[in-house]
Amino acid sequence: MQGAYSTYFDNPFLALRMARPAYKAQAEYALRAGREAALGAAFAPLLAELETAIAGFDENLTDRNQPTAGGTDAFRQARAEWLLFVDDAMKDHVTPKLRKLPVYADFKKFGKSRLAELAQPELLTASQALVALYRAQQAALPAEVAAGAQARYAALVAADAARDARAATIADARLELADDRAAIARAQRRFKAQLELTYDDAEKVYSFFDFSAAKLPKAKKKAADGPSPVQP
Repeated sequence: MQGAYSTYFDNPFLALRMARPAYKAQAEYALRAGREAALGAAFAPLLAELETAIAGFDENLTDRNQPTAGGTDAFRQARAEWLLFVDDAMKDHVTPKLRKLPVYADFKKFGKSRLAELAQPELLTASQALVALYRAQQAALPAEVAAGAQARYAALVAADAARDARAATIADARLELADDRAAIARAQRRFKAQLELTYDDAEKVYSFFDFSAAKLPKAKKKAADGPSPVQP
């Protein structure tokens, strides 16, 4: 259960449901309104903090590197090519050459259908073992089999590593996005707190903010009788 003061310490500006351009615009509105009102020395550091937070906010994500599904697509292609190679090798080379030998059982456990069922970490581990088996049986297989297996397995590993790198980049970008939004929210909360010490009238306090672009949750939107200002 949340503590008694959890609501008091919630940051309403951080909870505003706005697209990034609108979120920055409403912060700029507060900064402009605060400066035009000439509120005095007590507000100077608060408005400076808000200005700095706005300057560090990338509303269009132009400075973010957020790769999309390209990494997954490349991995899927490398995976498909590897499994096709395994299938072709089993049909064209392993079966006629080795099916009467005990080692054939080792090849069968790495069949395409079985590899295809494995999760990614297990697939890489099993595929590495299969490549080692191809190399160990080079004398009984065409020369190109071991080399081809190594090349396709290397492509699979590279595609997986690239996908992990992209996933890490996305995770870092999300953290940065949370940080720059939080900086604006924190600055606005402090500005509002000083306004509440200065003005007894809540309407006067909220006149420094523009929440017209905020979106109400669907449940609250249905319950609302008509349009009303959204106030943190």
